[in-house]
Amino acid sequence: IVLEVLPEGKLKIIPEATREGLAKRLAEIYGPRPDKIIFVKGDSTVKYQDVIYAMDMARGAGVKVIGITPKTTQ
Repeated sequence: IVLEVLPEGKLKIIPEATREGLAKRLAEIYGPRPDKIIFVKGDSTVKYQDVIYAMDMARGAGVKVIGITPKTTQ
């Protein structure tokens, strides 16, 4: 599962985009899963602190962040 950090404080995870409800949504997604692993992908225009926020929310929901990748355009 990939959590995308987008411009203007938006977050995208299958396919919802929300900042306020992220921890709750992650708990819903990962609650029944034995493996609680996520990748975080930051848009090239977002601030580092926004990516850290998303990572912290994921960790707070009991999810292990195993990768951070920049979002690239092709």
